[in-house]
Amino acid sequence: MTGAPQPAAAQQGFGSLFSYNQPAKKPVARKKRAPAASQAAPAEASKPANETKGTVYAVVSLPDQHITVYDATGRIAQSRISSGKAGKRTPTGVFSVIGKKRFHRSNLYSGAPMPWMQRITWSGIALHAGVIPGYPASHGCIRLPNAFAPKLYSLTDMGARIIVSPGDVKPETIAHTILPTPKMHLAPTAAQQAAAPEKAAVELASSDASDAAKATAAAAGEPALTPGGEASQQPALLNPIAYAVALKKQAETERSAADATSKAALEIAQKTGAEARAATDAVSDAEAALKRVEEKLAAASQKDDGANAPETTASTGAATVPDPELVADVDKAREALDQTRTVDAQKSQAAFEAVEVYKRADEAAKAAAERVAEAERRRKQVSVFVSKKEGKIFVRQDWKAVWEAPVTIRDPERPLGTHIYTAVDVETDGSKVHWTAISMPPENAKAPPARRGSKSAKAEASAPSASFTPETATGALDRIEMPEGARELIGELLWTGGSLIVSDHPRSYEMGEYTDFIVLTR
Repeated sequence: MTGAPQPAAAQQGFGSLFSYNQPAKKPVARKKRAPAASQAAPAEASKPANETKGTVYAVVSLPDQHITVYDATGRIAQSRISSGKAGKRTPTGVFSVIGKKRFHRSNLYSGAPMPWMQRITWSGIALHAGVIPGYPASHGCIRLPNAFAPKLYSLTDMGARIIVSPGDVKPETIAHTILPTPKMHLAPTAAQQAAAPEKAAVELASSDASDAAKATAAAAGEPALTPGGEASQQPALLNPIAYAVALKKQAETERSAADATSKAALEIAQKTGAEARAATDAVSDAEAALKRVEEKLAAASQKDDGANAPETTASTGAATVPDPELVADVDKAREALDQTRTVDAQKSQAAFEAVEVYKRADEAAKAAAERVAEAERRRKQVSVFVSKKEGKIFVRQDWKAVWEAPVTIRDPERPLGTHIYTAVDVETDGSKVHWTAISMPPENAKAPPARRGSKSAKAEASAPSASFTPETATGALDRIEMPEGARELIGELLWTGGSLIVSDHPRSYEMGEYTDFIVLTR
């Protein structure tokens, strides 16, 4: 199989569920299948990708065998599909696009082509162009008509939400006090950064700050805001995405400065370390030199004592006087040793201090790199998941875990259902978020037909609904007690594309480092 390297857990058998199953030969009595050119839903005007507004997401209805694409304006495209057949049924739940590839081949089914592939699980479920016989026929993948697959490919970005439902569902506009609103930010400045001791202060000129505000607002597709309309007198307010762009620009400046400081500190530490080692070696040499002259003086004294002992003790009673030159050599050696020890102490202290300076500079460089990574993460959409099963709220951004905390669900004995709330559009000043909600129907509400027009399809289509009354999207939010600070934290990151998932189910085993939340309902 070709493609970008995947996580180790995904490499084993990745694509094992991808299929390119040719339809079985039809019975003579069956009507001929419609030509491929008409496989896309008729009379559906799909908007080009550059004309979409707000968040783009798709809903796959397995019983109806169709996919519908939405943005902030409502439905923008629809097409027929072919999902997994009996024994290989496509899982239902909440997914997102985690990989895209224009040309892809199966690594299991003899390299069968799967063009316009959009991966939604590492275990092998994807949307791709293929044969649409009018009933579930794949090994788990969601096949798209050849005419529609490239359109969907152009409409979606990495991370686009894909909802696979056991029944036809449509997004509805919703407003609720528990749904967060974005926090607008002042453009980052050196004064603000100086308040955090772990961050290096980088002074930005006012003109640079103004340019950064305009550039970051433009990058996010929103104008910078100025309260009262007096841009020259009031500091610009940035939405969370534009603010993240400005943060990254400043963090990269800080990182460059911190890296240069760390590099210079390392060079100084290496230089002073070498000088300290040389001073220590000099002490060893001085100690060896002193030992040699002391041994020489001792040997000379013993020789003189042996030769002059009778005369000294008999006539004068006085000890032999040591050789003055040797005594002077010993004194010099001791003085040299004292000097080298002094230098060694100074050089060692300097080396120790230089190493400490380097350690601090290195930590500052690492912290600056982390701030760059955090700013980059903050440029992506935020996802929130409240799991009744786990009793927690989880926050992820850029497919990375950000925060989690316990959450309280009132009336825990009653099912919550599974609901997806999406911030499809946001007012320019961040004062209002346009949310939509999709509530998944109960799993046994309606099963996908085996074949169009067959008796089994009709029997499954008429299957009874769940015995309990599903919770509404508003009712589910009414029962959630958010932990303190949760709405504020989410508001720091929320902008168009942000989402909240509420479900009875836990996080799926399909989740990994390179995924958004995946919630399997079957």
